[in-house]
Amino acid sequence: GWLFFSVSANHHLSKDGIRLSVCFVALFVHRTVGSIRSCPPGWTQFGSRCFSFNFQGKSWTDAENFCKSDGGNLASVHSEEEQLFLRDFIKKVTGEAKWAWIGGFDSVQEGVWMWSDGSIFDYKSWAPGQPDNADGIEHCLHMNFQDKWNDTPCSRLLPFLCSKNL
Repeated sequence: GWLFFSVSANHHLSKDGIRLSVCFVALFVHRTVGSIRSCPPGWTQFGSRCFSFNFQGKSWTDAENFCKSDGGNLASVHSEEEQLFLRDFIKKVTGEAKWAWIGGFDSVQEGVWMWSDGSIFDYKSWAPGQPDNADGIEHCLHMNFQDKWNDTPCSRLLPFLCSKNL
């Protein structure tokens, strides 16, 4: 929601016998967040973002487009805490450590990983020996490969994790 309020003050100035009245009006707009905002039904909050797991197998691109149509992106991961939350979240909703797309890709430039939501790729949780770009065609990132990340062909059909900001 939005909270609007205004502050006004009258100042009476006198210069050379002329009384000047100046009115200052300020409008402050403060966007309220936190306690009154929550994730939509079917989404789970962690930190300042909402996450959803989608069981339907899609290519990385189709999964990203699905997330965008729902107001988000494939999930980006920025800390060990987020990584563990997402791993546990997948286990909770599927009963296993299912492979799932998240938003990492290096299809623009090999070896330069980016997140589809545009955030900085500031955390990594690659499995040993990954990413390896096997056969030169692995440009998209999935999680839960030996409990970590792996690069794999973007055309592979996998379930996926979407995220969006609160």
